[in-house]
Amino acid sequence: MRSDLLLKLTKKYSEHEKEHFKKVDLTGPHDYVLMEFYKEQLKSEPDMTKVTAEFVQLNEKIYMMAVKKLQDYGFIEGANIQVNENGMPESVDIKDVKVTQAGIDYERHLG
Repeated sequence: MRSDLLLKLTKKYSEHEKEHFKKVDLTGPHDYVLMEFYKEQLKSEPDMTKVTAEFVQLNEKIYMMAVKKLQDYGFIEGANIQVNENGMPESVDIKDVKVTQAGIDYERHLG
């Protein structure tokens, strides 16, 4: 993950203790992936397949875990995630991803 973004997310989380920030989970790679999905969704012709591990500068396994976490939390829908017997993602297909209203609300807290 880009260190400047991680610094921004961590700093913003630690400096704000207002009521609405109590809903913000500890920051991590999933936050950055969500922000990129949301930015792509806002385009007139979104192509979620552009939001790759390489694009967000994450290791492929970390990226897949972030996508799974976002879908498990209900922040995105439409990801086709194949998991192994331990529940770890082995592949993700993101072409049909949509950021949900819960994801939009959460993303707004990230800034």
